[in-house]
Amino acid sequence: MTETAGSTTKIKDIMTTSVVSVTLNDPIRRVLQLSKKHNVTGFPVVDIKRRVIGVVSTLDLITGVAVGKLNLRLGELPLAIKVEKNVIKLRPDTPVKNALLSLIKKRVGRIVIIDDNNRLCGIVSRKDIINYFIDINKLGKV
Repeated sequence: MTETAGSTTKIKDIMTTSVVSVTLNDPIRRVLQLSKKHNVTGFPVVDIKRRVIGVVSTLDLITGVAVGKLNLRLGELPLAIKVEKNVIKLRPDTPVKNALLSLIKKRVGRIVIIDDNNRLCGIVSRKDIINYFIDINKLGKV
């Protein structure tokens, strides 16, 4: 039986677990450096207990860059407060189909995966979803 749109596979089977996260105390400069180093466009924002409080993307940081405020901390950006409220969080046992539907419906680039204590345990990006469907449809070779 072929899986259709991730109905049986769980997020824990495709999520990235070595997630780079940032805090509201991190300066824009550091977040941009991390983005380049890890080749990613967004990060979960966590508190000191690694509980997810937001998500920030490099697109969110453009304002700070444009006005030359690279030393501003994420928590000082008005947008950071807005971004915190728009976090999609799912549990590791959620079907991939739900993640796919959330990405499409909310038009976001990533979904944060949390444990029962709201602590970061993984992330699923558009790229993870695409790679999953390439693999199950055996589209890897051109």
